[in-house]
Amino acid sequence: GVQMPKETAKSLALLLLAQFILFIGVGAVIPTIPLYGKEIGLSSATNGLVISAPALALLLLAKVSGEYADKARKPAMMWGMALIALSDLGTALSSSVIPLVIARLGLGAGRCVSESGERGMLADYANTIPEARGRILASQQAVLAVGIAIGAPAGGVVVEAFGPRAAFLCVTAAALASLFVYNFLQ
Repeated sequence: GVQMPKETAKSLALLLLAQFILFIGVGAVIPTIPLYGKEIGLSSATNGLVISAPALALLLLAKVSGEYADKARKPAMMWGMALIALSDLGTALSSSVIPLVIARLGLGAGRCVSESGERGMLADYANTIPEARGRILASQQAVLAVGIAIGAPAGGVVVEAFGPRAAFLCVTAAALASLFVYNFLQ
């Protein structure tokens, strides 16, 4: 097998742990968004706008986020993750469309910055062992998939017990936990 430098292995494990935690929270939201929109009286069209707002922010900020992440991977990850936590808290607290769309745009901005840093860092780790690049990148895909697979049914339970807003608080908590783990990355 391929031998990974010890420091790289530790940092990769921390990065993947943080992403696993986050994507459990992200998975918790999957069954929630339509219910949450219904709870605050959004039409289907308006709910579509709310759901698409993060993607719009991702699109608009991709270039600048990538440039920032190329200069400062860990700060990009940290600032982005903090914005994700704040935006999901804002989503949970929103009771009308304008603050909700603003919170969801903030989520997209946070994701864009954080994911640019995360993917850059993952590529850096993968480049330390070129012959294992594909396996390292695939490990991230697996971690994200398992996180969502666990988070979606857990989110359904949370929504049934505490209502749709609670799922967004789960993402806030997961983002804060990921932010904490990111502190230990080199």
